[in-house]
Amino acid sequence: MGNTGSCIRISDILSYEVARSRLTSKEYEHLELSFSQILSPPTKQNFVNRAFLGFPQPFSERLYQVLVKETPMSFPDLMCCVVVILKGTDQEKLHLLFCLASSDGHKINEEDLTKLLTDWDIKTPDDISFLFTVSETCTFPHFLKWYRKFRPPLGVYDWILKEDSKLKGILCLGKPTFMTYHQFLAEQASFTETQVMAIEKHYVRLRKQFSQSKRFDLDALYNCLHPLYSYEFAKHFFYAFDLNNDGNIDSRELIIGLSMILEGAESFSKFVYSMFDVDEDGLLSKEEVETFIRLLGSFCMVSDSLKTNDAPQENMPISDFIAWCSTSVSMYKFHTHLKNIVYIVFGVKPDLTFNIIRQWMEMECEMKLVAGKAYYIANNDWFKGTEGPVQNEPLLENEIIPKNAVVVTMENGVLRKGLLHGVDYQILSSVLWFTLEDWYGADKAICRRAKFLPAGVVVDVMVPVRLNFYRTPSTNTRIAVEALNKIHNMEEAVNAVSLPKHVLTYVGYFYLDDTLKSVIQFLSRTLKLGWEDLRLWNLSGPMAHQKLLDDSDDKTLEMLNLKHSSNILIEVRNNDMSWPEEVVNIIHHNQKLDRKTPTAKVNGATGLNNLGNTCFMNSSIQCLSNTKPLTVYFLKELHLHELNQDNPDAFKGLLALRYADLIKSLWDNSHRAIAPLKIRWTIAKFANQFNGFGQQDAQELLAFMLDGLHEDLNRVTVKPYTQVKDSGDRHDSEVAEEFWNNHVSRNRSIIVDLFHGQLKSTLRCVQCGFTSVRFDPFSLLSLPLPENENVVVEVLVVRLDPANGITHYCLWLNNEYTMKNVYKKLREKIPEVMHYLFVELENSVVKRIVSIDEPLKNITFSIHAFELPGNGSKAEPYVLVYNRHYVTVEKYFFEWQHRLVQLFGVPFIIPVKDGPTDINIIKQNIKACLIGKYCFDPDFAEDLLFTINKVKQNGRECANCSWGELCSGCRLSESTSLSTFSYLTVDWKSAVVHLIRQYDDDVPVVEDDSVQEAKCRQSQPVDLSACLQSFTKEEEIGEGEWYCEKCGTHRNAYKKLDIWRLPPILIIHLKRFSLQNGKWQKCKRKVIFPDSFDPTPFLVQSNRISLAQRLRTESVTYPRTVLVERVKSTVGCDEYDTLSINSVDDEEVVNSNNRNPLPHPKNSVSYIMDSMTMMGQKKKNDDRPLYDLYAVTAHTGHIGHGHYVSFSLNPNKQWYYYNDSLVKKTTKKRVLSEPPYMLFYERRNLKLDDLLPSFQNADESFDFDASVIMSRMNVSNRGKSCRVQ
Repeated sequence: MGNTGSCIRISDILSYEVARSRLTSKEYEHLELSFSQILSPPTKQNFVNRAFLGFPQPFSERLYQVLVKETPMSFPDLMCCVVVILKGTDQEKLHLLFCLASSDGHKINEEDLTKLLTDWDIKTPDDISFLFTVSETCTFPHFLKWYRKFRPPLGVYDWILKEDSKLKGILCLGKPTFMTYHQFLAEQASFTETQVMAIEKHYVRLRKQFSQSKRFDLDALYNCLHPLYSYEFAKHFFYAFDLNNDGNIDSRELIIGLSMILEGAESFSKFVYSMFDVDEDGLLSKEEVETFIRLLGSFCMVSDSLKTNDAPQENMPISDFIAWCSTSVSMYKFHTHLKNIVYIVFGVKPDLTFNIIRQWMEMECEMKLVAGKAYYIANNDWFKGTEGPVQNEPLLENEIIPKNAVVVTMENGVLRKGLLHGVDYQILSSVLWFTLEDWYGADKAICRRAKFLPAGVVVDVMVPVRLNFYRTPSTNTRIAVEALNKIHNMEEAVNAVSLPKHVLTYVGYFYLDDTLKSVIQFLSRTLKLGWEDLRLWNLSGPMAHQKLLDDSDDKTLEMLNLKHSSNILIEVRNNDMSWPEEVVNIIHHNQKLDRKTPTAKVNGATGLNNLGNTCFMNSSIQCLSNTKPLTVYFLKELHLHELNQDNPDAFKGLLALRYADLIKSLWDNSHRAIAPLKIRWTIAKFANQFNGFGQQDAQELLAFMLDGLHEDLNRVTVKPYTQVKDSGDRHDSEVAEEFWNNHVSRNRSIIVDLFHGQLKSTLRCVQCGFTSVRFDPFSLLSLPLPENENVVVEVLVVRLDPANGITHYCLWLNNEYTMKNVYKKLREKIPEVMHYLFVELENSVVKRIVSIDEPLKNITFSIHAFELPGNGSKAEPYVLVYNRHYVTVEKYFFEWQHRLVQLFGVPFIIPVKDGPTDINIIKQNIKACLIGKYCFDPDFAEDLLFTINKVKQNGRECANCSWGELCSGCRLSESTSLSTFSYLTVDWKSAVVHLIRQYDDDVPVVEDDSVQEAKCRQSQPVDLSACLQSFTKEEEIGEGEWYCEKCGTHRNAYKKLDIWRLPPILIIHLKRFSLQNGKWQKCKRKVIFPDSFDPTPFLVQSNRISLAQRLRTESVTYPRTVLVERVKSTVGCDEYDTLSINSVDDEEVVNSNNRNPLPHPKNSVSYIMDSMTMMGQKKKNDDRPLYDLYAVTAHTGHIGHGHYVSFSLNPNKQWYYYNDSLVKKTTKKRVLSEPPYMLFYERRNLKLDDLLPSFQNADESFDFDASVIMSRMNVSNRGKSCRVQ
């Protein structure tokens, strides 16, 4: 089908008026509402996966193509389409089918119709040839006549055309009634449904407050009971609740346990028995009885405590235990304590609540406070007998908090002065306050933290200070970033972007001894924001907008002089990594396009603002900025002598001018951060790939900049024609010199002098051995990360017996192996298992079955290995069983979409027999698995909990019925036939599905030792030398990629790269990103790189001579020029400020080898250049080709959501960390531990004077006409964006 949509509209088949008349008012309203809710926006994904969910996907996709045509989908067209499908005549429905097969809506050919039917998995009718006997195409009347005559099978359309089709309407049949989860738990326990809901709500609150792992484990329970009850008591108390021994108390286990405590003496005794039957053998041993009596005696402190000698027998069954404890006073006291725990800790409300609260508070008063623990303040008036909500408002100072501001802390205000503990207020534990608040309510919660003081542990009730937190609406930010990238005229940008409006959003109370770091961590956790995406600004006092926190700062609020009602701005980083305040203020606070923040303390320690995912550019520029020879070159303004405005491959000098301008701003020690707007605009002007807000590759940007700067500063004004000769039998040195001379005859610049080296490329024919050698230049050395010969195959083994759980293995195998080797390894690990089914699971569904012959190099996912029944050479028949349930949705188009199937958990295997099914055996096998997996009572009635159905592999469609029946699976019956590769589902009732899913989420996956071993092997770092060895390793290239001159045809060849010539500045790029199976992947393997190294071992053997002989820089002479005029900027109206070089002596430029300058001020350009020069010059002359590290670009995160930072060595010999606008000191140790992406090395003992050009006869002057540059820039780019080497 040629077109994506038909030229005929759906409304041409059925008019809007007729379609509307066939719908009732309710149907029309439902359809209109569904269109606005489900198809907003009307994307293909929403149409196929939501609006037409349940239809065959090929049909839905083709229907979408017809509806959208060249314009977005409209509601009238969709309504007409739905009415045709639901209530159309046969002719209208066939007309729709005709449109789906047609390219233009008026005629179809045999190819189009055959393709449509094939896409729908419909066998092409034998009678289709009669359609095209007269002509190659047919019209709709001819098609209609043909269909009525032959009635061919058309799959989905057969169903649509049926008179008794189950697709009856678009309205819901009404919400189904079913037992809820809370009703189910209420029936199992002695609680009402309302009580169950209240307990679950209280349980969630306790888990959130006291659990560190999001599970209600032993530590969480102990935190609730401490300090009133010991850890030993909490441990045994936990044993009684944890029925499935998974180390977690879920809501069902909690409710059943609480019910046992409250039901009566016998039920309580059973609960206590389970507390101490640790080995769960149904008998209390002598040691277990002694533990029980010891704990009971220390707990109850009564004279008639049970004695071990009174125990009926050594191994006591539960019946004897109940009889033994029935008359014990200590058990009665113990029961009272446990009931109080049920009431106070877990919030079950008894009849006499006031007395229980008073008793618990008195117990707390006898215990010591726990430092660091949270306590709550309660008005003492409530404890004088007035039952009602706790009125805490009278205890607080009167503060006016705006209505829209949310209090984010529990401290919730400052107490009035003069209040006394025990007279005006009481101090309660968290659990007591939670229960008091749930039972009676409170107008305000006042939380305080206990801390150490010389007098002991006390609750500090007075110290919190209030901080007002402001936010900036995110809408301004996006407009600002777009303005920065699209508007080059600053006045237009200022008009387009309004100043940020700070809105008071949150209020928080903190302690003066809190560190600012802890405040940010609290805000990050509470507001669900990333720590690195959050920073605070002080909006109060004369130091407004001063950044408060460097992430290494541990200053307290008191040290920062933050007082009550201080105003703090919460700045949240945008998705494109820019900071809202920076971007907006760049425009409104600096008409020179430079964001002026406080002065940097060190030359070169100046940050670059992120302008919307520009971290790739910022990191590269910072590394280039710390390249000493290049920066000195621009600070001395030597580039003005070498601008090549006539180079057709260049940017008319614009990129060089912009870069020079930026370098001066970075090194003039006047800003802490600047906005690199001009250079970003310039780059985007000539390279569209770096425009916009998308993430880019720092290496590609660096290569572009080096090539662009080279062409702008190329000393060759007219490039001569050069011819590459065949290497023949000539010596490598002769051929290499020839290639290099050809290169420098066309390319001579400061970039070539500093960054260009030479590679030897050797190609050798596999057939005849003919060898071709080339010597090509490079500016960046891109090294591959060595590939492991082995791969890690993750396997999750699911055993037949649920008691064995799931075991996670990581197998370290050769990537040339197949799944057979995985099977062999598993046989070694689990000898008793003979057979496995290997599958790929996706969203709890078998996506595909993995063949035993599948190569491991194709395995990019975790494999589930299901144990199969059978001990012989062949597995016994089996079926795979899914867990699923139905969910009710409110937004739908068709009635069957109101209740959708949802699969969950890990499937399981049960054995069967081929042929007719013994349904009882199937049910018994499934029941056995469920009892072992979900700890059900063996006598449960399965019909009350679930049904069993037969389905297809996708787990959603019936295996027996056609799609038109809308059946999600037929009930298992005696007539159901099963065989291997059949699939069943356990459809859980709504009452228990919440519990089952909770169990599935908590199922522990046991990690085999191989997991840690594999992690260790994968995390083994690779040395930089290994990357260089991999780079120079010979490899075979495929046929068709190289033409052999001797054979006269394309041949396979061996290719080898060698390093021939190294530049003074060596940039190494590590290829972390690669395309695998159609997707870009990042290799996160750690690379160890040295701070200095000798590259000699990696040079070509015949060329390992002193690099000092190679580092020759030819002196460049120009007419002497005194630059006294300013060159106007080529963009905008600002002047291009060049720093005067009048302070640099003329003789200093000419006789640079003998200069001995006087000291300069530390903020002068001359001082910076001198300090850089001294770093590169040593007294001893060492000819060894040693290279020293001076900058690193690192990439964190993954593709699509990563971030670039850089590290550079300053002239003061201090390493600095550059993260966009943030610059701070760091250590060499941290630099060497970072994941490098690009490494920058400088040749040791490099003499800058030998690399920088000198100029003579500078008496003549010349001007740069900015208008000329502008006019040339505005000329068409001539189709030549810059080359990337």
